[in-house]
Amino acid sequence: MTVMLRTLLALSLALAAPPASAQTVTIKLGTMAPEGSSWHAQLKDLATAWSKASGGRVVLKIFAGGVAGDEGAMVRKMRLGQLQAAAITTVGMGDIDRTPSVLSTPGLLTGDDEFRYVYARFQPRLEKILGDKGFQVLLWGDTGAVHLFSHRAFKSPADLAGLKMAAWAGDPSATEAFKLAGFQPVALSATDIYTSLTTGMIDAFANTPVFALAARWYERASYMSGAAWGHLPGATIITRQAWDKVPADVQPELLRLCREYAGRVDADLVKTQADAVAAMKSNGLTVVELDAAGRDAWQKLGERTWPVLRGGMVSAADFDEVKRIRDEYRASRK
Repeated sequence: MTVMLRTLLALSLALAAPPASAQTVTIKLGTMAPEGSSWHAQLKDLATAWSKASGGRVVLKIFAGGVAGDEGAMVRKMRLGQLQAAAITTVGMGDIDRTPSVLSTPGLLTGDDEFRYVYARFQPRLEKILGDKGFQVLLWGDTGAVHLFSHRAFKSPADLAGLKMAAWAGDPSATEAFKLAGFQPVALSATDIYTSLTTGMIDAFANTPVFALAARWYERASYMSGAAWGHLPGATIITRQAWDKVPADVQPELLRLCREYAGRVDADLVKTQADAVAAMKSNGLTVVELDAAGRDAWQKLGERTWPVLRGGMVSAADFDEVKRIRDEYRASRK
């Protein structure tokens, strides 16, 4: 082959290939949000916005309803490159680093305003931790206040002693914490909870009303504590390797759209949670409201888990920092 022919061939191939900046980047995102749920709908809106903002160069594909596995499985698939992103709670983040779990400590943060205050101020610490592990945070969010759901009636926390409680598989610290609270923890994947409630393998679970409704778990555990036990925050994260493939000129706009999406979801959360409780009540859910003594006992039940969480699931320093920010908020309210 002559030099001229080789040159012409190389030139034709170069002209035929699209420039790197125009190549499509496909991001596969997994989520436990059920197909057709409001969360799923919001993620699809975000995918549309990303495509428009990037001129079609970034495609966000949503795999909803746990088809990509539970949160732990999604994290593993991200590490293998089978997924590039996932919308997960502190449960899934625990497979990357346990520190985010401090925000879900039973009884540590009470009330929506207190939680939001602490959450916002602790996010830089969490972003650094996840960043050091190879993940870019696209957005932070909250899935709502966590309540206990039981298949049997109860009037006080004392009635819950010995209850077979769902615990997240692969999280021995959480299992030990439930033992300290007086439950019999049963380690399960989230995808097995409905079946386990049906068969009697477990009697109860702790999660948000929105997810209890969306996953239909409440149908097998129709008594819910009126007192919350904390919050279940989450994040949508992407591997640093995948994020670096996104054209640099559109990254700021995609992050802005993520913040806009998160703000919209958070603004609707209180109403969404109230609507979820109302919907479940119309289908047989009983909300167990506690008196002052019952609420105090509920708080103490949560605090019984702290010794295994502080210095076990999370470092004592991070636990104490969250508590310090909480106390700062409470002092400001006085």
